[in-house]
Amino acid sequence: MLSAVLKTNWARLAMASASLCAALSAEAAELRVLTDRTDDGPIRAVLEAFEKESGAQVKVVFIDQGLLARMSSRPSEADVVITLEVGLLEQAKRRGLLSPMSPKALQAVPPEFRDPDGTYFVDAYRARAIIASRSRVAPDAIQSYEDLAKPQWKGKLCIRSGLHDYNIALFDQFIASWGEDKARAVIGGMAANLARAPKGNDREQAAGIAQGVCDLALINSYYYPKMLASPAQKPWADAIQVIFPDQSGRGTFIMRSGVAITKVASNRELAERLAAFLVTPKVQASMVERTPQYSVLPSVPAHPSMIAVGKGQGLKDGRFKIQWVDLGRMASSREAAIKIVNEVGFDKGPAS
Repeated sequence: MLSAVLKTNWARLAMASASLCAALSAEAAELRVLTDRTDDGPIRAVLEAFEKESGAQVKVVFIDQGLLARMSSRPSEADVVITLEVGLLEQAKRRGLLSPMSPKALQAVPPEFRDPDGTYFVDAYRARAIIASRSRVAPDAIQSYEDLAKPQWKGKLCIRSGLHDYNIALFDQFIASWGEDKARAVIGGMAANLARAPKGNDREQAAGIAQGVCDLALINSYYYPKMLASPAQKPWADAIQVIFPDQSGRGTFIMRSGVAITKVASNRELAERLAAFLVTPKVQASMVERTPQYSVLPSVPAHPSMIAVGKGQGLKDGRFKIQWVDLGRMASSREAAIKIVNEVGFDKGPAS
């Protein structure tokens, strides 16, 4: 009798132990992702593909703005962070919110797209390009960012808020590359040339050109093919020419998307598997097709529409010359860029 009871108890214990192990296994296979990329973009499809490949469950939180503040206020919310602006990851690194990845997770990423300490990497990039009216601006009239500050363009420039992450990322590259004095002169000259107070997103600046509000604007390059593909926005794309600045000089500044693993990641092995997955040729090719940004892998060609744009400037395969700025230097220039934008009254619009 006692033997039967013991056998029953052991069986129950074994079942409970198996259930506990299964629960722990299920918990270990969950991955939490925080991103400021859009919910209607390709990132959700990529994460779903990773779920199928890994068997893990990915829980993703999408936010529009304030990624760094969110990470600081909720440091244990995510295992992996995926952002539109990799400079935010450098800031997060300096705040002690991230931890380095293993060499295996980074092995597919070209060195120029890695943080020197292996704390984050760039998974895609796009040009911070100039756009100009096809009908009102001669093809060679604008060649550089500095040209946007010339007095001849007074009242001709449209742009989104100077304090938006895209423009701060551009302006801190100005500072890191040119020095603060020249950067201030160019940013101030751009402010003096505004056609209206900064507003809207990048595509709305193209709309401003199409509507005759302005002749020049700044835009991330991937918005151009997106507008071409939209019946409602194609007239905006048809009204503009896209210019990769300074191709005969130091090159064009870029916006870099990035990936990092948090310091408190509960499943580092799975987090690193996702990081490596994002830079596989298949995922990179899908990203180019659907966004369309530029891949960090040399083997993945540029989007056909960007190749067509590049031909106008004699660019091979749509690849433009990049003006490389170290992300650490960019991060160190961020506060100075914000200060300049505020001091020149950038977001106040043109002086009356």
